Amino acid sequence: MVLALSLSLSSFARGGLVVKAGLTSSNMDLNRDVATVISEDIFGGSFFNNFTGYHVGAGYRTGTWSGFRFQPELIYNLRGTRIDKTTNWQMGYIEMPLNLQWGLDLILLRPFVQVAPVVGYGITNKTTDTDAGRALGEITAGAGRLEYGLGIGGGLDIMNSFQISVNYNWNFGPVANLSDYQERVSGITRGNARCLQVSVAYLF
Repeated sequence: MVLALSLSLSSFARGGLVVKAGLTSSNMDLNRDVATVISEDIFGGSFFNNFTGYHVGAGYRTGTWSGFRFQPELIYNLRGTRIDKTTNWQMGYIEMPLNLQWGLDLILLRPFVQVAPVVGYGITNKTTDTDAGRALGEITAGAGRLEYGLGIGGGLDIMNSFQISVNYNWNFGPVANLSDYQERVSGITRGNARCLQVSVAYLF
């Protein structure tokens, strides 16, 4: 029993590679007044809705020290916003989340919480080829490519072989220029993005 416990603890203490994939639920983080103006002007009253994309990537996790672990990653993250069933805006980012975790080694399981500064760069930007999509494209054509933000979440390492995690990310950088509507929405000219990520990773 002592041998099994020591082997398990040393297993969690080791570092290694991480391969992960999952779903991303995202939306534009707009002031409600901004969203109302845009939706009435362009989309006939439809509001910005959550868009379900995906993310995939790899990383490296260090060994644990006093419960702490560092897990930097490089991922491709597709997110956007949805106007209706046929219209959406999608933007793909190469992102580098720098996950700092703290967890408890419970022999076969390691529950953890994490905080992750995130930097990234947008490499794709497209809207659906519909009337509303083309109108949305006029707003998002000059979308900011550079992003920076913060993620907070948690997860569970299972037998040091699998990892399940959930993260909520805020993007502090501007992703869409709303200056055309500045006269009607005084003082607000930019929209940010936020997203919820649910991931499964293989650890080796």
